[in-house]
Amino acid sequence: MTAENKKTERAQAHERRPPTRFGAKSLIFKALVRFLPLALAAALLLMLLTWHFTRRDLLADIDTEVGIFATATCRVLDGLLWNFHTEEMVSALGAISSHTAILGAEVYDENGKLFLAYGITPEDRVGGLLTVWRDIYRRQPDGSRTDMGKLAIHYTYTFAEERLKLALLRDMALVTLIIVLTFSGAAYAFNRAVNRPLKALRKAIRTTTETGRRTEAEWRSDDEIGEVVQAHNDMLERLADRNAAVIKSEKVYRQLFENAQVGIYVTNSNGVILGANKTLAAILGYESIDELPEIDVSSHYVDPDDRVRLWTRLGETGEISRFRLRLRRVDGGLIWAEMSGRMNPDGTFNGILQDITDRVEAERAMEERDELYRAFFEENKAAMILHDPLNLSIQFANPAACRFYGYSNAEMTSMTMREVDCMTDAQVYQELKEATEERRNYFKHVHTLKDGTRRHVEVFTGPVSLGRRQLHYSIVHDVTDKRRLEARLQRMATRDQLTGSYNRHAFFQRAKNELARARRFSHPLSVLMCDLDFFKEINDTYGHAVGDEVLRAFALRCRADFRQNDIFARLGGEEFAALLVETDAGQAMTVAERIRATAEAMVIPTDAGDLTVTVSIGVAALRASDSVNDLLKRADDALYEAKKSGRNAVAGR
Repeated sequence: MTAENKKTERAQAHERRPPTRFGAKSLIFKALVRFLPLALAAALLLMLLTWHFTRRDLLADIDTEVGIFATATCRVLDGLLWNFHTEEMVSALGAISSHTAILGAEVYDENGKLFLAYGITPEDRVGGLLTVWRDIYRRQPDGSRTDMGKLAIHYTYTFAEERLKLALLRDMALVTLIIVLTFSGAAYAFNRAVNRPLKALRKAIRTTTETGRRTEAEWRSDDEIGEVVQAHNDMLERLADRNAAVIKSEKVYRQLFENAQVGIYVTNSNGVILGANKTLAAILGYESIDELPEIDVSSHYVDPDDRVRLWTRLGETGEISRFRLRLRRVDGGLIWAEMSGRMNPDGTFNGILQDITDRVEAERAMEERDELYRAFFEENKAAMILHDPLNLSIQFANPAACRFYGYSNAEMTSMTMREVDCMTDAQVYQELKEATEERRNYFKHVHTLKDGTRRHVEVFTGPVSLGRRQLHYSIVHDVTDKRRLEARLQRMATRDQLTGSYNRHAFFQRAKNELARARRFSHPLSVLMCDLDFFKEINDTYGHAVGDEVLRAFALRCRADFRQNDIFARLGGEEFAALLVETDAGQAMTVAERIRATAEAMVIPTDAGDLTVTVSIGVAALRASDSVNDLLKRADDALYEAKKSGRNAVAGR
């Protein structure tokens, strides 16, 4: 050990040595050095100021007392001097000995000559001697004044100042003693209240520093020092907890490093591995991480240009992210890898390597599948649309859809499904309801083309995921011709081909529904049975073609007179029936009479000329136990009565 090291160690040991209680470095000593002289100086200054003002007042009091004494003595001496009582005058002057400041007195006659002297006079040449003069006179009975001489009183401040100085010295000694005792008590109290806990705190800090173990200061109090010590102990506890957390975190990060499913490594600027985890060894085909140090990573590059591109990018940005390259394992196998990392200030490189061979193969398979789906979507002859279910915006449309609707792809993808669907919200809701009830996997809509043409379509819709987006795909089939054929078949199944009225089957089907509804809601319901009078003669005379013209004209007129909710049907031949909803017997009779009068007044143009025809009508109102057949039977009976009464009449049952 060199002399310089020894000197440094001695200095450090001296610094570590705890200060004595009242050493030069102790707080008590520093406090005494700083505050005791100031306190003494302040006390001395205060006492000097007090002494000065006290002396001034004392001297003024002496002057006043001497003046009063001189005046009082003159009142005594005037009579004695008038009668020349010298002995009594001496006795009177002897009273000055009662005042410590008065040293002597002199009496002068009216001519200014010394008449009598007592005590110390100016001739004695005493220092600091002061004199007070008073006139001696006698007041005559007539009020006049007779001057008899003067009185001189000689006094001094010396004795009073001496006593004042002694008192000052005594007070200064007392105050000094009080200050010393006060500071001694304060030092003792400071030592008990501050120095001892600070000593315990220093000891705890020193022990913690030297041993590295958490050592709390053994001191408890409810004052500020106690709070400081407690704060130190709490801080040690928090530091210990934080240290434990750091150790735990380091352990966790070490476990993460060792158990990470990606390769983590550090290389120098030449590509030599300085450290790595076991996952990197497994990726490159090494049996353990002990084989990795001093391995040159560049030996694993399949394409040397990848390394050049990697370090070029690192030189430009200092970091890389998801750099894809091919590597060769130790066993010669080829893998796809993805590398990310960052350069360190010392030129080393922290990197993460991940084997993405399976992902690359999956991506290629997905690309092939996407290409297949794209070809299926683009080349399909059916109109196909992808739209957002939230706002119905069209996201994609295949060429077949563009050709069907007459829009370009850009126009289609700027529109919404509501723009091509001409159905109202209520109609769309009703269609959704019917499709659910019928368990159909398609929806019936009416779409509008660019040229304004409306086409009936069947839309097959289902959900599809596109990344994180949920879309609906729709395959649109044009079924306009199909709908027209269905409508024609439906009309043929429910309508009379000659008159366009409902046929017998449709009438009975709808009549049953209306009958059930009337019973459920207790509503009235009536039926009219109509039969053209002498219709057989028209057929026989003019032929069946004219008869058909008459039937069509009569049916058309009746359909125009009946309400939309009423059911008018041709039951056969020249026989018609009408079911009137919400109509009682009286109202039905009124309607029947109107139909009869209309038929009678109607002129029917035919190939054989204008013809007229009359009609007989039977009316029946719904009863509680009626069926459709019962109701028609009673209406038919009423019709028979109308014909029996001469035709062109109305009868009711």
